[in-house]
Amino acid sequence: MLATSIPLPNSFVSDDNISAITQYEIIKGQRIYVTIYKTLNRNIGHIRFTKAHELGHIFLRHFEDFDIPSTFNIQNNHDYWVLEREAEMFAAELLAPTAILRACNCLDRAKIQSLCNLSEEASEYVISDIHRDYHLMESDKAALEQQFYDFIKNKEYLQFISKYACEVCGNPIVSDDSYCRICGNNLKLHKASGNPNIYKSTIALKPTGRVYYCQKCGNFQIPVGLRECNLCKAPLYNICDICNTKMSSESRYCPHCGIKLPFYTAGLLLDWRTPSIRDKLPDKINGFRRIKEWDFILDKLLAQEKYTLHYCLKDSLAFEYSGKIVIYVINNLSTELINKINVLEEINAITLPYIDVTYDEIDINKV
Repeated sequence: MLATSIPLPNSFVSDDNISAITQYEIIKGQRIYVTIYKTLNRNIGHIRFTKAHELGHIFLRHFEDFDIPSTFNIQNNHDYWVLEREAEMFAAELLAPTAILRACNCLDRAKIQSLCNLSEEASEYVISDIHRDYHLMESDKAALEQQFYDFIKNKEYLQFISKYACEVCGNPIVSDDSYCRICGNNLKLHKASGNPNIYKSTIALKPTGRVYYCQKCGNFQIPVGLRECNLCKAPLYNICDICNTKMSSESRYCPHCGIKLPFYTAGLLLDWRTPSIRDKLPDKINGFRRIKEWDFILDKLLAQEKYTLHYCLKDSLAFEYSGKIVIYVINNLSTELINKINVLEEINAITLPYIDVTYDEIDINKV
């Protein structure tokens, strides 16, 4: 164990209210930091926040830019309260990024505790900053968006904040649902289990709850105000006919009255027991590995209003190896109708800034 020759202050040893201390020595021209933290009678959430807090002092250069022998002196000197606050903000943003919490709608103490494995006190630090608008650099936004894509888009966070799951399909139960959104199970008649299973959002919705284009025929020139496609009559919203409430895109049943929802009735969503293309294809094919960011790439096509291309690729998986990408599609469109060169250019335009990858070759096959 690395240790400095600087003795620990007696007050730190005797005062149980002080959770950690960081000290340093200059050894062979290098600044060596040692943090000592207490674990007795402290839960893991408190310990994690304490560690992150001490890291904050180091990474924010408090020891280098200020004449401070140790973090103990910061804690016990009112003149340095700003440095303490900076370390608290660093720890909160490291362990519970506010942008991610807002995207997951995890804004209360209990959810933050469960999701980020923090103590009650540490969660209060997070809540105090969660509604502030911190301006991130575009590169930082891209990194966060890509890194937490599945976690947010496919609601993987529900596995951490939902106490119960449907005993039939494993879908996490949220709020006061009376019926399972995925399988329609009457939750009042059956006990819930503790093994959640996430059913991904396969249909992207605008903030208004409407699809970007018709999911059945690909029509994207739909007049404003319609609830059904003007060409094929497919639903544009997943709205319960009885409750008249907009539901999430992966919901097959209304959680309040239990009836089938439009997306499921119209066949836009498969039965929860039907294997998806992700289940049909392995993670590797002939040495090619599955591109885990593929759904993220497809959503970027939507954001750029590449609706026709997105419609061609929405039911697909992609694999890569040595600069080549192979896409497997599962829809009624002929793969010959897809312009491979155009697809390759559009994909590279997304992967280069977001994933720092480009491809030289492309092949498109039908499952």
